[in-house]
Amino acid sequence: MNTYVKNYWSLYLDFIQDFQTLNYKGFSLSYILHFPRLIRKHTELWNALYDKEFSKQFRNRVKNPKEIQEVFNKYVESHKKKNFVKNKQGKVVVNYDTILRFPEKTFKEYFDRSHTMIVTAGSKNKKRPSVSAIKNKQLYNIPTKYLSNYTIDTKKDIVKVQNQARILLKSYKDHHLYKNRNFQSLLLNKIAEVINCIEQSIKLFDEVSASCVIVSTTHSYISRILSLVALEKGIPTICMQHGIIGNEFGFTPKIATVDAVYGDFEVDWYKARGAPKDSLEVIGHPRFDQAFLPPTISRNKFFKQLGVDKSKKTLLIVVRGNRDIDKWRMLIKTISKQNNLNILIKDFPNSPPHPLTKEFPFVHSTQSFDLYNILHKVDCVVSYTSTVGLEAMLAQKPVYILDNKIPSYTGYYDGLNELVQTDPKKLGKLILKYFNDPIWASYVKQKREEFIRYAYPDASMSGERLKKLINVLTS
Repeated sequence: MNTYVKNYWSLYLDFIQDFQTLNYKGFSLSYILHFPRLIRKHTELWNALYDKEFSKQFRNRVKNPKEIQEVFNKYVESHKKKNFVKNKQGKVVVNYDTILRFPEKTFKEYFDRSHTMIVTAGSKNKKRPSVSAIKNKQLYNIPTKYLSNYTIDTKKDIVKVQNQARILLKSYKDHHLYKNRNFQSLLLNKIAEVINCIEQSIKLFDEVSASCVIVSTTHSYISRILSLVALEKGIPTICMQHGIIGNEFGFTPKIATVDAVYGDFEVDWYKARGAPKDSLEVIGHPRFDQAFLPPTISRNKFFKQLGVDKSKKTLLIVVRGNRDIDKWRMLIKTISKQNNLNILIKDFPNSPPHPLTKEFPFVHSTQSFDLYNILHKVDCVVSYTSTVGLEAMLAQKPVYILDNKIPSYTGYYDGLNELVQTDPKKLGKLILKYFNDPIWASYVKQKREEFIRYAYPDASMSGERLKKLINVLTS
């Protein structure tokens, strides 16, 4: 671990211990609160994490990545029944949120409607973007319940715990983080949200006979609470991997009974951080099953709608808003030296056309086309350290990575060697080389195949593998 990562985990462990007396119905809230959100806007603090001297202000000095997970292993064990209750006739409860990303086909083919229930944070009386498809209490024709409808009056309890937090904050008035007004405000607000969610989750599982719970992450407080309340009731939990493990802070601590991961990279990564081996299963992800299926639109329709020449080779550039826009600009300038190449830009879904499509008339937006329809039509992909890079390789496309070297990067794509570059000019030249040098193109193909053998070794349908895991846990 570098200084930045050590300081982050040390700060987090201090926070857990400093506020662990904030308790509601047996749940210590400091283990549940989403710590990165509490400090997200504290720029001065994030910058201080680079400084070795900053560690002198911590009570805990984390040196090994296992230290945090070991603390959470004990916390999880304190909420777990000795034996899981095998409830074969119960519902498989799926927590639906913006990062679950199960295709409709997955629900139709692998989830029995009579034994499945979707749970979402939204209310049937309020329109929320993440649940806009829900009609008549159903999503994908599966019965759907809303956590926000399981409400009781918790005002007195919330005020009591908030006052306890204020006393603690006052005692830490000179602390480098706790004295920050924004942190204090967020902490008090999140206490209210967490207490309400604990009540909602308890009431949900009191009403619903569940055999298993599936969440997209245990990083957010909602899915973390659902997992912990389920464990108290003897219900096993499965946490799906919602994206590549590209950031040290996004996937630990581990909470669920089983984490359904993409491949051996994750198994090795979690084990190195203190997760029990039997709590990991290589499942892949149901949305990646689309990479192995035929496209749903024709090549002619795709290129005609985008207004590009289908006879040319096509490069897809995957960006994240305006992040690193100067580097992407330089990459495009380098690549544009070869004028017989289509260049497409894919930004976040529902984003307006990227500014670089206006700056360079020969660069086109992918518009509203589905990712897998895009991948099936292009010849090469260059991306930031995004999950799209893995998805493109699963669709058998050569992939290059523009790495911005964030200090918490896990090195996920390092196995691609020189196909990962921080210099956009150098990366651009290597991309052009792919289109002009057959020997290099063969090497790029070899690196992709080697990478996939470690990152996603099983190309069978992930939906089927998930179904088998559910059966093991519930039968």
